[in-house]
Amino acid sequence: MVLARGIADDVPFDKWLYEFVLPFEDKLDEEAVYWATLVAQMEMARKGIIAFLDMYFHSEMVAQAVVDFGMKAVITRGLVDDGSGNDQGRLEENLQLFEKWNGYKDLMRVGFGPHAMYSCSQGYLKKISDIAFECDAPVTIHFAETVGESDFSLRDLFNCGFDRNHLILAHCVHISPDDLKQLKSDHIYVSHNPSSNMKLSNGIARISEMLKEGVNISLGTDGAASNNSLDIWHEMRLAVLAQRAMNFGIIPSSEALKMATFNGARTLGIASGQIKEGSDADFTVVDIDKTWYKPLCEINSHLVHAGNSCDVFATMVKGRWIYFDGHFPTVDESRVVNKFMEVLKRLRDTGS
Repeated sequence: MVLARGIADDVPFDKWLYEFVLPFEDKLDEEAVYWATLVAQMEMARKGIIAFLDMYFHSEMVAQAVVDFGMKAVITRGLVDDGSGNDQGRLEENLQLFEKWNGYKDLMRVGFGPHAMYSCSQGYLKKISDIAFECDAPVTIHFAETVGESDFSLRDLFNCGFDRNHLILAHCVHISPDDLKQLKSDHIYVSHNPSSNMKLSNGIARISEMLKEGVNISLGTDGAASNNSLDIWHEMRLAVLAQRAMNFGIIPSSEALKMATFNGARTLGIASGQIKEGSDADFTVVDIDKTWYKPLCEINSHLVHAGNSCDVFATMVKGRWIYFDGHFPTVDESRVVNKFMEVLKRLRDTGS
């Protein structure tokens, strides 16, 4: 979604989605998605991110860009049941994506991406759940992001079969107390996206309460169209401060770091997020020889509250540097950026 960065910054969620983002995305082709995915990975790698979850379309191009750059990813094809008659075709695309790319070079998992309960029928959701279960693949869905979704409950998802899936719930802002207690599960994960939720006036998820209930919470950006950054450092700090501002509770810096690292890896189902035997050589190297890390007595606090993504010196995935001291060893930065700008100019000049 980096091509839509800054689009309709100052409008409410419904107008942003239906009048700006969706019409813009209708113009995107395979070339646009490929180069945009490379640019997004460059941005994320520079900020120390080693893996991401994507729900989009032209997903073959997303997968190819992941292989070409070298990040880890869970890729899903965005699935909607919008009455156009394309719902089964989208699901077939997702299944073909799984069959071709799942497990590729140990970099990629392929999951299934029903957009939201309001954009998918119950029958469609049940079909997605069944196929994902048969494939042993994760499912991600936007859940309780807006006030308007209050009529949908976790029980509705479970009735479609998702109580047996590896289920990643994005947002969970307007979740009921009963649903909150049901989030504690070995296979349910919450992706907290504070910047996006606040920017689109959707509220703040009560993650302090979720953590007390033992819910696995990771951090996400929701994408450049709604954030406008892909900076997980910013999300880490904001996640802590927003809970305190709303008097929801105190989240320690160590917990924020865990949400950004180990919990994220657990959510995606990848061998990463900690340094131990059996984990991949995935590292973020941070230059702490800065005045804002002094005195070096509370490193967790400094990383969350004083540090920022500009302090990242290098990022390694599976023993290979994907970012090192201002450079991207796996791609030609100038070529990628130039191609990206050509695509952006074409979209703006011709509308296609």
